[in-house]
Amino acid sequence: MKLLRYILGFFILFAILTAIAISKEILFIISIFFIILALQEYRNMFKTNDISIHKFIPELIGIILAYIFIYNKHIYVTPVIVVGIFLSFFITIVKNKKPYIKTTFGTIMGFLFTFSALYIVKLFYFFPENKFNFILVYFSAVLLGDFSASKIGPLFKNKLLAPEISPNKTIAGSISNIFFSCLTCLLLIKLFNFNFFDSFFLGCTISVFSQIGDLSVSLIKRDLGIKHSGSLFLNYGGILDRVDAFIFSAPATYYCLIIISLLKIHII
Repeated sequence: MKLLRYILGFFILFAILTAIAISKEILFIISIFFIILALQEYRNMFKTNDISIHKFIPELIGIILAYIFIYNKHIYVTPVIVVGIFLSFFITIVKNKKPYIKTTFGTIMGFLFTFSALYIVKLFYFFPENKFNFILVYFSAVLLGDFSASKIGPLFKNKLLAPEISPNKTIAGSISNIFFSCLTCLLLIKLFNFNFFDSFFLGCTISVFSQIGDLSVSLIKRDLGIKHSGSLFLNYGGILDRVDAFIFSAPATYYCLIIISLLKIHII
């Protein structure tokens, strides 16, 4: 089961890399496909608790944000998110959709997750000449960190990380995740103008925020009383189960790179 999880992760990476290599238009189409698929799955998660997430709003805002990220129109990000928040409240009021808070904030959370995950696109363009190498290192750091946690964590089940949210995650697994993510990021020393501190800082950022993303999706699933986000991959869960680690690690990695770049400029 674990092996297939990582194969699926790299399959998604391959699809995105292929789209990037062809054109921005293809990347936009692929992004729309994943956004609609993921948000439909997200909406179905809430239906198990009779919470009806607003139709079309998360998808519409998500697709507009994808266009903004891919075609570098970042000045429109804030207005689009504000409009999305307004529409979420407005439609709840007009349609009198209960439960009010869960319906409204569930809708908002849907397109904010999309917004966060779309930072993967920004990572592609951070190093224009080496975008494929960096993305491969980033994905490898996330997936190898998670893989090491799944192997080392069960050996120390007496020290659980968040037993109420994810009973299989241990403190030892979390530490091993950080270690192997940092180890993977050491490749950046050879591929980019990074030093040991840069690689260590980036590896810790990727690992910590990928684990937070994983736990956040697990928290939602536990609260809704479901095991998997969907059944796209049959017994192996849905698309949100496969990309949860990237939701927060992508933006965190992007801003970590900005900090590293600013530190280099300051030192120079």
